[in-house]
Amino acid sequence: MIDVKQSIEATMFELNTGKLKIAANYHVTEPIKNFKLRLKIIQQKSLLAELFESEGETRDTNFLVTEERIFNWQEKVFSAHEIKYYEDKKNCINDVHKEYHNRIVDDNIEGSRLFTYTENDSYYHDKNPVTKNGYKSILSLKNEAALPAMINKKPFNERYNKKVIDLSPTDSTIRTNHYLYQNKKIMYIMVDLTSKDQALTDQEYSEILLCTISYDEIGKILTVDPDFINNECYTIEATGISYDYWIEHVSDQPNDREIEIRNELLHHEIHENQLYRETQIFSEIQLPLENIFRLYLTLDICEAHGFAYNSLFLTYSINLPKYWSTNQRDCLSGRTQRCQMIDGRAHFSYVTEISLDFDLNCLINDSVSSSWPHLIITASSLDKWSRYRIEGYTSIPLPSSSGSYVFQLKTWRPVAGLINSLRRFFTGGTAELEDLMYCAIPREHDGKLLDKTQLNVVPSGTIEIRMNIIQQSKQFMKNRGPYKDVLNRLSAGTLMTSVDNVLEQFKAARERMLHARAMSS
Repeated sequence: MIDVKQSIEATMFELNTGKLKIAANYHVTEPIKNFKLRLKIIQQKSLLAELFESEGETRDTNFLVTEERIFNWQEKVFSAHEIKYYEDKKNCINDVHKEYHNRIVDDNIEGSRLFTYTENDSYYHDKNPVTKNGYKSILSLKNEAALPAMINKKPFNERYNKKVIDLSPTDSTIRTNHYLYQNKKIMYIMVDLTSKDQALTDQEYSEILLCTISYDEIGKILTVDPDFINNECYTIEATGISYDYWIEHVSDQPNDREIEIRNELLHHEIHENQLYRETQIFSEIQLPLENIFRLYLTLDICEAHGFAYNSLFLTYSINLPKYWSTNQRDCLSGRTQRCQMIDGRAHFSYVTEISLDFDLNCLINDSVSSSWPHLIITASSLDKWSRYRIEGYTSIPLPSSSGSYVFQLKTWRPVAGLINSLRRFFTGGTAELEDLMYCAIPREHDGKLLDKTQLNVVPSGTIEIRMNIIQQSKQFMKNRGPYKDVLNRLSAGTLMTSVDNVLEQFKAARERMLHARAMSS
């Protein structure tokens, strides 16, 4: 019998502490104006409720017993204190207050126990918004470079006569003054827990914050603090009485027709975005004709080094042999900007694109031979005294297979005796090639041997270029038949055109000869 009595007493005097209050974030897909929530608050029964006979005696009717209300987003609900305050026109000092006064007078609004503070109201949950000495925010604690708490002991002129805007901030200054700022709209749901016979002037301890709702317009994030709750309840205590309250999400759900309209608008918006991105990123690549071999070239002239004079610029041209064509004739030649050298290097970063077409019908006849296009580059200098000099020539056939390539091109320039060297140094103007195609194979040359031994040249600097090659042809998708050796026949004309290739083959032949001589001895 004693154990039962002790159990009953423990149950009678056990306090309901309620659910832990934790905020939650929600991603909003609907217009925020459609948001609604229901808040219900009930006074807890007295700890001696089991000793009373009637249900009405278990709660203090002089205070709030129960209240329930549905709130819309940024809906202004007035408390009894606000009704009394805004009814007096002398208290209305701004346009918002005057609007509140007109609404209260015209609509005869009565005060509610559950009320709100919206974005237009001057309400601050923190009673002491001014921080004390030594206070540091959470972000400043994580940022070791943050400014310490201000202890201003500087002279007056240094404190107030300084520039607010730093036109050239350093990395340290940026890190020190960078703090996160989010543009949010906030709404507070409050409850008035004053007794019925208490004066309405004392509101500091009777107005209790129940829920804070904030909405980030940029990220479309809705924060509810504390979170929605259905089964359990939150608990607050004021004026010596405890209350339980619930927060429920009661926004109207869209019907089938609204969902259909929203999906149609969403699909239309996605389609418009895709069309916009396609116009911004690239145009549609059209397939070439049946017997056309198309080559896409992206040329990046990176840098040049090893040249004798400054103020360097490069001129390039692409030589198209027979049966090659393009609809971008203006892109076959071009010139970079004039560049000053830094540590002996001139950085150009000059990029151009072009597409070249080759007629595959010519390959049906085995007696027809065609060569590969060549890139010819001329390096020149022009100083402030208008002295123009040729610094070097170089050429290279375009790669015969698709891919990305990096080339270091060695240049050379012709020399024509002492007088030409003196003119080059003092006044500018040097020996030049009459035909730039002489760097590679001239168009008029049909023989098997091209003699360049009579040309006196000296080595010059180096040019670095990058090439990206894409090849496209409908023949790649079929059984090649007569076109099976298209690339082999096209690239055969480039075998001995590069000086570097000739030197490498000569070195390899010499090593084989020395190895054979060593073996025979």
